[in-house]
Amino acid sequence: MLEISKNANPNYLCKVVSLKGLKKHPNADRLQMVSIDFNNVITGLDANEGDIYVYFPIESKISQNLLSSTNSFRDNTLNADPYQKGFFEDNCRVKAMKLRGEKSMGYIVPARLVEQWGRLDGYIGDYVGKEFDTINGQLLVEKYQVPVKGGAQARVGKKPKLSRLVEGQVHLHVDTENLRKNIHKIEPTDLISITYKTHGTSWWVGNVLVKRKLSLIEKVSKFFGASVSELVYDLVYGSRKVVKNANLEDPKSKDHFFGYDLWETIKNDIGEHIPKGWTLYGEMLGYDRNGKAIQKHFDYGCQGNVWHKLEVYRITNTTPDGLVTELTYPQIKEFCDRVGLAASHLFFYGKAGDWYNTDYSTTLETWRKNFIERLEKAYNEKDCFMCTNKVPEEGVVVRVEDLFECKSYKLKSFRFLEFESQELDNGEADIESLN
Repeated sequence: MLEISKNANPNYLCKVVSLKGLKKHPNADRLQMVSIDFNNVITGLDANEGDIYVYFPIESKISQNLLSSTNSFRDNTLNADPYQKGFFEDNCRVKAMKLRGEKSMGYIVPARLVEQWGRLDGYIGDYVGKEFDTINGQLLVEKYQVPVKGGAQARVGKKPKLSRLVEGQVHLHVDTENLRKNIHKIEPTDLISITYKTHGTSWWVGNVLVKRKLSLIEKVSKFFGASVSELVYDLVYGSRKVVKNANLEDPKSKDHFFGYDLWETIKNDIGEHIPKGWTLYGEMLGYDRNGKAIQKHFDYGCQGNVWHKLEVYRITNTTPDGLVTELTYPQIKEFCDRVGLAASHLFFYGKAGDWYNTDYSTTLETWRKNFIERLEKAYNEKDCFMCTNKVPEEGVVVRVEDLFECKSYKLKSFRFLEFESQELDNGEADIESLN
């Protein structure tokens, strides 16, 4: 009944919750607040302790049919009852905002309304804690994206006619999940790094095994049973979602978001430093070669001849048989220092319980709550110290060191979430979503 679709983004799933710890809004008589996964959510007085609701995160897009059936649109002509009016715009987006001075970090709907919309046979309250985006095959929620006509968005997902990629060798970026809803995965004994989260565009370059184009002689030799080497180590590169040089025949005419292949320039700049089997993942900050900001307002101190900066936050090693291992932050830093690259800015490396002292007189749940609150106090809601202009810092990334799995969680500043909401209101395209 409640499922996660194949291509769902884990940061934009809804969740069945039981309301606990409702508090009166300090500045509004008709509103109250509740914490869900350490997100402060504002709701009406009709919500009671223990009620079952469905939570939708910031910057998710809720099904138009659900919002219509619950009369949630500001434009009452879109509602099932045209005499009722809500506050959602017709883009169906959950926004980061403040209501009477308090943060609103999501949206909740009574579970019975979702049950009715999804025509569930069972009781949704039996699934408290479950995340999903689909009910009985109907998509309920997804990540909101600014509509883009043609261009880059239309290119996402296109498959090359003849791929040179070898299964198990190329791995795109892993979605960094929200720390608030994943704090239960952090133990005081975990070895972690806390790094600055920068706001640019994602890139990766790997020196991995790929198929090579065989000559006519080699094809004939292979046909007659001769042993022909068909694989070779070569540089493959791309953005968050797309492999940019996946074809055996590299197309000369390409349509790119920046007007040229920005990711190819990164590959050309750093490719010679990447050992066989290694893949570097990072962020490009500042401006493209045409002087256009990679992320509007976020200059990261780039000016003059220094028009961009490359930052490395992850390095993997992939064996010929596809086993992937992760370098630790100190190893990443040591490699970057050796070849003249920059690793992501480090705030802390060590055991989580050493960064926030483990008090064994409290419960693990309390320790985790205090861990989140201290992170926010130490690193969030300030101006970006790397930028010359005044913009909010994006937040931090907490990474749990693991040899075989990338375990990284982001904690975004609320000021930055508000900034993102304003950019989306202005129709600014999400570069990460397009590339």
